[in-house]
Amino acid sequence: MGTHDYDKVSFPVTYEAHAPKDIKFKALKQTKEMNCVELFKVLGEDQKLKKFLPIIADSPVYPVFYDAKRTVLSLPPIINSDSTKISLNTKNVFIEITGTDLTKCQIVLAILCAQFSEHCEGKDKFTVEPVEVIYEDDGKKLVTPCLDIETFEVEIEYICRLLGIQLTPDQINKASVKMGLTPIKSSDTSKLVKFEVSAVRPDILHACDIAEEIGIGYGFNNIPMVYPPTNTVGAFIPENKFTDLMRHELAQQGYIESLTCALVSIKENYENLRYKADLEEAI
Repeated sequence: MGTHDYDKVSFPVTYEAHAPKDIKFKALKQTKEMNCVELFKVLGEDQKLKKFLPIIADSPVYPVFYDAKRTVLSLPPIINSDSTKISLNTKNVFIEITGTDLTKCQIVLAILCAQFSEHCEGKDKFTVEPVEVIYEDDGKKLVTPCLDIETFEVEIEYICRLLGIQLTPDQINKASVKMGLTPIKSSDTSKLVKFEVSAVRPDILHACDIAEEIGIGYGFNNIPMVYPPTNTVGAFIPENKFTDLMRHELAQQGYIESLTCALVSIKENYENLRYKADLEEAI
């Protein structure tokens, strides 16, 4: 992910691959231009960035973004260029996302665009301009970001059954608005509810996710507590209850609990020790 000052970028932008020694630019927080071989030696001492270097370090070519003037924008997924960095004077932002999973890239881009658009001024508030991506191998064109709205139509009875309470369509719609969903007219208003879900909610994939959102919006604390339809009553095992009390007391005395795997194979270790002792005795 990279964010750049749009007004400092000359379009079109190209995504290329070159040998490390052939990519030369001034990276963020660096004092001079370096090729990637030199840059990686410097970043190898950086506590935050050095853990990302192995992602491309062994590759014969590195991915790089160039603009129309052959200015390096970024070296994904390592670091951006200093030439297009965002400053207090930035008015427009250009966002680039790279990855091996197109769906995840589109989700991240949609969320970032939505968040950045909140800072647009005046009549341009919540304005996002699309970019056309052209694949070199097959000429495929893709317009991003994808801000398509998904719609979900769910049975009222299904929502009520999952939550264990009876809700009217008005109560469901009121709860959905609290969770950022947009109620729209369904095909059968007496049995179904329908919602529009924005592109920034990729976590909503199924009707059960809608039911969960309704439950949160309604308030789980507002659902009456009832005994389950069984003949048993749950309770702590006495040993567990005692150890929990001991754990709290010891923690209050300043002790730190540490759970290790040292005693997982105690039986096997015990048998090995017995075998070793018998062997030494026989010798």
